[in-house]
Amino acid sequence: MESFPLPTALSKRERQVLDIVLRLGSANARDIERELPDPPTYSAVRSILRILTNKGLVRKRSSGGRDCYTSAIPVAEARTHGLRSLVRNFFGGSAGEAACALLGQKGVKLSREEAAKLIAMIKEARGK
Repeated sequence: MESFPLPTALSKRERQVLDIVLRLGSANARDIERELPDPPTYSAVRSILRILTNKGLVRKRSSGGRDCYTSAIPVAEARTHGLRSLVRNFFGGSAGEAACALLGQKGVKLSREEAAKLIAMIKEARGK
């Protein structure tokens, strides 16, 4: 599997735009503008997309006269990177603490399959 560089030195807006593209799968500048909190101008959104394209994080293609953007990073890899960063920054690198915080929230329900998968992963992690 090819590894994609995931720079941590993204501006707040670059990170927001990349997150939106990852979430939507494919988006044009107007879609992204609508999703951004306190959105900048349309031109600013296009500039951010150009920067992300130059950094190799998004890909641009034309569709129906509009530019559409997709992630150049596989979603699974972006999830893994984001989760590692979250665990490192907010839980001191402890996957156990992060899992406890997530599962300890009110209303969290696991399917039988999810619970079995977690139990198997915990057993494997303890055996290492």
